[in-house]
Amino acid sequence: MTNLTIQIENQSVLAELERLQRVAVNMQPAFNSIGQEIKGFIEQGFRDLRSPEGVNWAVLSPVTIAKRTNNSSEPLNDTGVLKNSFSAQGNEFSVFNVTNNSVEVGTNRVQATMMNFGGTKAQFPHLWGNIPARPFMPTSQIPNLWETATIAAIQTHFEV
Repeated sequence: MTNLTIQIENQSVLAELERLQRVAVNMQPAFNSIGQEIKGFIEQGFRDLRSPEGVNWAVLSPVTIAKRTNNSSEPLNDTGVLKNSFSAQGNEFSVFNVTNNSVEVGTNRVQATMMNFGGTKAQFPHLWGNIPARPFMPTSQIPNLWETATIAAIQTHFEV
């Protein structure tokens, strides 16, 4: 299994969490809400065929389309294995861990790293060609829309 960890710390989100922590006994519900928001954005990216930043994924080559199980021309949506590993229902490939001070959202599908970051045939000789990055998870910072939604999710816990 390939392990990939992307840790993103956003100062605005952290400030809002610190504000909540001063009044909340249990932070786990807030972290659960954050995780659900993140999963929702990842699932939306698979539906829209776009990166977290809103950039369209690279189209598939004719060779790739011909080799696909369902002859689908939609990137990362042929069998649904990767996108379904983020499903709201969860499954053996889904990573969704919530504690009182963190949330972890992801997948343990072996192809996730390659699909998110891309790779070349020179790096991975078993490939039939180069694979362009098709990011479905942010890699360095959360997009503005994700930040706004995360802060809003945290703020709902002030009212509870």
